[in-house]
Amino acid sequence: MSRLLLYTDLGPSWPWLFATVHANRDALAEHGVDLGPFNPWACKLLPAHSRFWTIVPEGGVTPPPLAADLQGVVARLDAGRDVLLMSWVLALPAHRSLARLLRRQPGLARHEVRAVFLVGRPACVLEQRYRWAGKALPSAVEQTLLSRCKMLPLLVKDARRAWGEANVALLADTSDSPVATPCTTLAERLFAILGAGCPPLRLPEHLPRHPLFLASYVARRLSRTLEVRENAWPPLDAGLFMDCLRASERSWGTEPVSPLDLRQRLIREGAAGLRALEALLELESGALDCPDWLAAQAEASPEAVYGQPLPAERVAAFAAALPPAVREPLRQRYANDAPLLTPDQRALAKALAVPEAAAPSALPAVAARDSVTIGEPVPPVELTVLTMTYNHERYIADCMDSVLAQRTDFPVRHIVLDHRSTDATPAIVTAYAERHPSIRAVLLSQRRPSENVMGLFLRCRTRYAALCDGDDYFTDPLKLQKQVDFLESRPHCALCFHPVRVVHEDGSRPPYLYPPLSMLPNGVREEYDLEDLFQGNMIQTNSAVYRWRFRDGMPHWFRPGLCPGDWYWHLLHAELGKIGFLREVMSVYRRHSQAVYATASGSSTEHRRVHGMAELRTYQAVNEHFTNRYFPHLAALANGVFADFLRISMEEGDQSLLDRACDAFPDFARHFLADLKMVQVKNTAARKI
Repeated sequence: MSRLLLYTDLGPSWPWLFATVHANRDALAEHGVDLGPFNPWACKLLPAHSRFWTIVPEGGVTPPPLAADLQGVVARLDAGRDVLLMSWVLALPAHRSLARLLRRQPGLARHEVRAVFLVGRPACVLEQRYRWAGKALPSAVEQTLLSRCKMLPLLVKDARRAWGEANVALLADTSDSPVATPCTTLAERLFAILGAGCPPLRLPEHLPRHPLFLASYVARRLSRTLEVRENAWPPLDAGLFMDCLRASERSWGTEPVSPLDLRQRLIREGAAGLRALEALLELESGALDCPDWLAAQAEASPEAVYGQPLPAERVAAFAAALPPAVREPLRQRYANDAPLLTPDQRALAKALAVPEAAAPSALPAVAARDSVTIGEPVPPVELTVLTMTYNHERYIADCMDSVLAQRTDFPVRHIVLDHRSTDATPAIVTAYAERHPSIRAVLLSQRRPSENVMGLFLRCRTRYAALCDGDDYFTDPLKLQKQVDFLESRPHCALCFHPVRVVHEDGSRPPYLYPPLSMLPNGVREEYDLEDLFQGNMIQTNSAVYRWRFRDGMPHWFRPGLCPGDWYWHLLHAELGKIGFLREVMSVYRRHSQAVYATASGSSTEHRRVHGMAELRTYQAVNEHFTNRYFPHLAALANGVFADFLRISMEEGDQSLLDRACDAFPDFARHFLADLKMVQVKNTAARKI
């Protein structure tokens, strides 16, 4: 019989223990234990909440992605594997929701469910969760956090009722600090309970780069200065950075950041529950009491600490302790993204600018390898080529080579943003950036839905901007020069474009030009208007050069997550001037199976099945931006999406897409049904309108 192992860590050292489990994933697999599909530590220490812990109301329908994941867990259990799921969730409703989902999961009854709870001092948990937030919390959030910490014994008792007392194992972490610290004894006891007898345990070489491993408030803030908007280029040794920070903070001490009155309320109101929790864990009375230093210290409230500048002397001491292998790449990171620095990063950048010999050094620098400083073109850059790339190892070199081949009488910067590729793309981009000062790499350390767009656009501060995705390339070495000359000679134009050659990698279609001349509104002209662009997107991404409207940064109203996004960007620029057109073909647009819009050249129904809702969201966002001025044009485009959803409903009997679209976009839906001139509609989606 296989086991589903539910490990919930409610102690202060959970980040280190989770990282230790991840470090031993291969050994666990050899002993028949797989990390579950929702393991938040699979890639990064900083987790997203597991879908397993999404609260599903009693009697509610399990969301399809979660249902599929649960089926996958059962399949692995049926194959004879144990499955381990980890969580640090405090909320009792989330645990009860999980129990309901698992009880009604077909096939799970054939297997054992075993829960493991590691529990620490509630006051330390409260302080640590407050530190996790990194900011002052609203009173309602504080109250919720206080309630959850008081409910720790109830959470354990509830788990015993759900899974049976014999199937719930308890561990205690009696540490008197909210800092996540290594504890080999706890790790060994945890692995013994998991039944994964694979000593010796492989411990993380460095403490994970995470603020919860740091005691002082200043060190926790400095720990967030390593990357500018999650850009991990140029590469540096993050472990050394963390080691230096921990060494520096030894003389800084620690300060509570949770409000004193909140901690004292927990002491008063949680006393009875605390005794019950100690009894459950078979601990002596008082073993989980709030430590004296946390109960009594009343220095600086969070409101007085948050937002204040960091003490200059501490920042200077830390900067002086950094070895060259960290100092120089970090200085380069700050130089690359100077307009995007936070106040703390600006303070550290100032300290790093002090010559090393002149900087106060309270600690010896940690020895490390020499570093390489990436050069910078001397002239002011006039145009930036913006490239987004993800898993383009077959294509990205062609893209960068085509930009390097451009011949211009003005300097060009090429910013290449990699959205945490899993192939060799980051290594290829890094190699090019180290050889060519005109290339600036942005290697995101995490995948975020819209950071590929926002992170790229925020870094562009030049007069002109050109687009070229990582799987496309330019073919004319004078492309950028020709387009800038065009815009310089026509100050009333906000952007210009040209036809591109479309190539299908699989050979399913011969190459062709886009846009076809027949698609251009009112024929071939040198200039088009904003309204022409509302007929459809006639501008392929890597043909556009903008007179960049976002030189001073991105406005609050910009929507980075739209798909298709390029049409939205074209419209925002065309709002400010004419659209120029050059008839020369100067770039190639690749179509291949890994592209985001790979389905666009096939069946429109299948394409809309995948991307239709995203298209409607784009039309809605554009309509809101232009305050309904172009609603008829946008509604005509939305009609195509609704028509495909209606076709799916009629041919397959599945009207879920049509229902969702009608609920989310009623104005477009009403326009679609009016155009159909339907006299009687039986469809439930239509009746909603």
